[in-house]
Amino acid sequence: MATHIDLTAGDAADHVESWEDLRDAVDEAGGVLRAVMWLLRDLEEAGRLGVHVRKSISRRLDGLGLAHLPAEIPSERYDIVTLYKRGTPAAAVVDAVFRDGSSKAAETELRRLNTSQDAETLLAVTEKVQELADLLLVEDDG
Repeated sequence: MATHIDLTAGDAADHVESWEDLRDAVDEAGGVLRAVMWLLRDLEEAGRLGVHVRKSISRRLDGLGLAHLPAEIPSERYDIVTLYKRGTPAAAVVDAVFRDGSSKAAETELRRLNTSQDAETLLAVTEKVQELADLLLVEDDG
């Protein structure tokens, strides 16, 4: 498995200097990568993570074909977000579980996973979804 850069560390800005660099880093990490909020704030060239800056960051990520968890960008500079590439299997699972859980698309995607012939892949995805849910629940409690 390829190694990827750590965008949660203090030297994150040494690895990512533009929004395009960020998109490339997510691509190189297999479509999923965690990043510290101060990095996204700095890419947005903002001083504080106020409501308008966070909305702008979310729109910017969307424009790059990226989504984020938690769904609401945090306001603390040392908080961590998980970035993931839209249109990927990971995005389909996240969207089905966390974004539109009661939609027809969520039902279809979850059914597709349940009826997959590749049981090993399904088990791995299930474990990752559980890990993600556990992380999000811990973040929500904290």
